[in-house]
This record gives sequence, C-alpha cells and structure tokens, in this order.
Amino acid sequence: MTKIKALLLTVLIITLPLFGEEFFIEEYNYTVYIPEGWNTFDRTNLAELSFVSDDQTVVFQASVFDGTKYGSSLEMYEALTVEFRGESDGERFRYNGDDAFLADITFSQGEGQLRGWFLFINRDDRDYYLFSFCGEDYYEDKLPFILSVLDSFRIENEDSMYKPGAVSQFYYPFPGKGDALAQMVLNGSIVSFQTDLMEFDASQAVIEREAHMMKYYQDLGDKPLFEEAWKRYYKIIYRDNYSRFASLGETLQKALARNNDREKAVILLNWIQNFKYTSSGTFSDLLSPISTVSNEEGDCDARGLSYSIMLRYLGIDSILLVSWQYKHSISAVNIPGDGARYPLGDVSYLVGETTEVVDLGMIPQSMADGEKWIPVVFTND
Repeated sequence: MTKIKALLLTVLIITLPLFGEEFFIEEYNYTVYIPEGWNTFDRTNLAELSFVSDDQTVVFQASVFDGTKYGSSLEMYEALTVEFRGESDGERFRYNGDDAFLADITFSQGEGQLRGWFLFINRDDRDYYLFSFCGEDYYEDKLPFILSVLDSFRIENEDSMYKPGAVSQFYYPFPGKGDALAQMVLNGSIVSFQTDLMEFDASQAVIEREAHMMKYYQDLGDKPLFEEAWKRYYKIIYRDNYSRFASLGETLQKALARNNDREKAVILLNWIQNFKYTSSGTFSDLLSPISTVSNEEGDCDARGLSYSIMLRYLGIDSILLVSWQYKHSISAVNIPGDGARYPLGDVSYLVGETTEVVDLGMIPQSMADGEKWIPVVFTND
C-alpha cells in the first residue's frame, strides 16, 4: 500500500508530457507502449517505473523482481496485494508460456475507492508486476486505457513484440487451436491455411478497446496528439494480429517462393483488391485483420493492415498511410517500380490502393497530396 500512496502523492510532481512512446527498459528487458500525453515520474529507479495519464486520472507502474523471489504468479498476487486488496476477481493463465495472474481489484485510499487491473508474470529470470488503476468514479471511462497499457507490455527476448499482449492472451489463449481452414486463390492456385474463429473475437476485442481510446483523443481536439494516438491504434492492432497470421505466412512463403519481391507484392495486392468491401458494424467499424484475410472481406484499413502483415512474412518492408482529410487509407511498399511514391526518411515507398483494382503506384489525383497522409510504421527492422 505504501507504494500506491506514494504514487498518488506524487501525481502532481510529474515531468515530460509525452506523445505515445515505446519505453525499452534494457536493464530488465521489457518494452511498454505508453498512450499519448501520459507523463513519466522520476526514472532513476527503473525497477519501479511509473506513469500518469494526461488528465491525471490513471496511474500505471511496472515493477521487476529477481526471479527467485516468488515461486508462482499466485504467490506474487497474494504477497504484493495483501496490504490493500479489497474486492478482487483474478485468475491464473499462461502468457507466452509463462505463469501469469491477472486480477481486477477494488481498494480504498483515504475516503476514496480505487479500481484497477494487476498483472503478475512469474519467470525463472525475473518476475514482473504491473498495475494500472483510477478512481472508481472514472473506471468505466478509463478501463480501455488501463487494459491497453497493460496489454502493451512485452518481454523482449522472445519475439513477443509481435504476439498478442497478456490481456489479450487472458481473453483467449495464444496460440489458438487453428481448428478452422480457410482457402484462397493465389497466383492461379488454390491454397489453404489454418485459422481460429475465437481469435477473430479476441482480436476484435482489442480493436474495440483501442477505438474507445481513439474517441477520447478525437474529442480533445488536439490534432498532433490525435495523429499520434491514431498511429498507436494501428500499431497495437498490427502487433496483436501478426502472429495470428503464422499459418497464412507459411503458406505464402511456400506459394510465392519463386517470385521476386515486386511480383509477391503485386499478387497479394490483386488478391486483397478483390475482397468484399465491408466493415464490422461495431463501435470501431474495423474488422480484425485475421478475420479480413480468412473471410476475404474488409475496408481500406483492415485490408491495409492485413497487407502489411503478409508482406512482412515475405520479408518486404511496407507502411500504412492514413488520412483524416481523405477519410481513406492506402498501403505503401518498399519495392522497385514506376508510379506514385511516398518518401519517408531514406526510403521512397510505392503506394498501393487496396480497395480498387488498379496497379501498384496508382493513386487518384484528388488524393495525391503527400502532406495529407500520415505514415504508420509498424517495425523497426
């Protein structure tokens, strides 16, 4: 309880307002992707790194212990919350093969009630203890932020950057059963890949959560902050979906082994361009990428995300371009060829329209102003 009291007392002594930032804590080998506008406390003790939301209603902390300190995630839960734990609902699960425990805890602080989610990961090398909470009066509005920041946590040494986060794996175990079969006509041949209908739901839950966060930033009316939040939105969805594409990625690698990069990009684009145009009809109005490729349907965002994921499995660099002015998104691929390009750093990306059957490099003149496109870069490779 002492640490939580300290966090509450220092909420007003904060530093460095941030755009959404990925913090890689090398000493403890983890990354966390903080939402836009959040602030960091004193970073001198990296074993207990804390943040507060832009409106100072939500607190997040990541703590690290030696792996010999606790024998299980349940032991961590019982020992670390015993001094303040009130009403609690929790359960053990596996996170990337590790023993983990996730709990929803309500507790008192002075005359106020607080509520949040607490994540415990027990490993041989290190134990990770993460929690995020707010005043109970704010809980329903802030729950997407609480879950998102916990779900953004990644342990770096297991390629976990591109696997579903802990909250998502709590929702539905990963990898899924892969008990459904999807087929596609690719390069004139029928090929198949394994998929899982429950993973559609798990991924969609992430999208809906992140969309509610996006609405908050949209309502703020701060354009730079909104644009950074928009980028984080797509990156979180990409990361949640990437490993769900493993069977399809393997299928593509085999089916297109004899094609060069440009041919691969063209073949995949032609396939996606012929999908049925539809959306989820939910708050986000965005279908999950794994559902999009399995059912061959989706809008520009869903197709662009799916295209970038598949291209990465083929070793091809790509980005997503989004525009609130054009109310559209397109892909852009780092391959040779003629046509319209989007320059970003040292790379000039060839644009790709995913919702109309046109060649790579073609874009309507009415959408050709590069200043109105926002680049979303998914990898640091």
